[in-house]
Amino acid sequence: MPAVGISIESTALRVVSFENKHGTLVLKNADEIKLETGTIVAGDIAKPDKLIQILKDIRTKYSARFVRVALPEEKAYTYETAIPIPEEGDLEDAVEFSLDQNIPLTAAEAIFDFEIIEGPFLVNGVQSVRVAVSAYSKGLAESWVEVLKQARITPLFFAAESQAIAHSLVPRGDSQTALLVHFLKDKTVIAICSNGVIRFTTTVLSSIENPEKILAAHEGEKIAESVELLSVSDEVKKVFSYWSSRSGVKSKNDLSKIKTLIVSGYVADMSDVAEYLGKNIGVPARLGNVWTNAFSLDTVLPSISFDHSLPFAAAVGVALP
Repeated sequence: MPAVGISIESTALRVVSFENKHGTLVLKNADEIKLETGTIVAGDIAKPDKLIQILKDIRTKYSARFVRVALPEEKAYTYETAIPIPEEGDLEDAVEFSLDQNIPLTAAEAIFDFEIIEGPFLVNGVQSVRVAVSAYSKGLAESWVEVLKQARITPLFFAAESQAIAHSLVPRGDSQTALLVHFLKDKTVIAICSNGVIRFTTTVLSSIENPEKILAAHEGEKIAESVELLSVSDEVKKVFSYWSSRSGVKSKNDLSKIKTLIVSGYVADMSDVAEYLGKNIGVPARLGNVWTNAFSLDTVLPSISFDHSLPFAAAVGVALP
């Protein structure tokens, strides 16, 4: 079903939609809707009346009767666990039972999604599978359902921001492991995607008000002297080190080893940032192409520039059919 994709930031909503023209997927809309300060705070809706009016405007302007929404990553819980395959009943029920053992929410308080990433295999003689689970507070989802309802918009599903980013940047069918770094004005999402599934994620909460000026202000100096990027760089190195030690023990091949670093978002228009982060962990790095799974830039020219498209990764990811 055609639907508009929406991603959520503290300063803006991003809206993306596609249409099919003569058998080819093309961009229909890509827009940034500014939010009044304090409308969304730390991923929570603080001013519902303001947000409802903005959503009503989105419904009118973009004919957005149905939407798919990328929820803020800082509100997500992500974990992996081995689940015994139930002899009777649904695997989903078994995953649900694991929630309160892994996150500070009970099954009654959470919404979740999961992917099987390994198995079946034996654990203490029991056939099991390994799953990657992403969960959010049910209260957060319900707050979005309510404001969308008030705007007469129907949400088809909610996705984790990191999974939406991966859906946009990582080619479908790519089984290799990538480290994703997505810069926004008030945070940076860092995630590991393997075989199309988010396996680990963390969020650095820091403000980069004028990212385009970061390197310019340090012209002639090493990029490492840019204080604004140091916390992100340090976290990228920690995540890479954690995953490298883990994949070195568990993997029977090299598919789970990080092969590339993909940078998107506000600072990603500077390839120096990608190069710097990649050198720090010793893997090739590149700027992301948010249209990777939508169309080829050789045949379709979107209405926004490549640089301008980079912060839209999550919105594109949930808008894709």
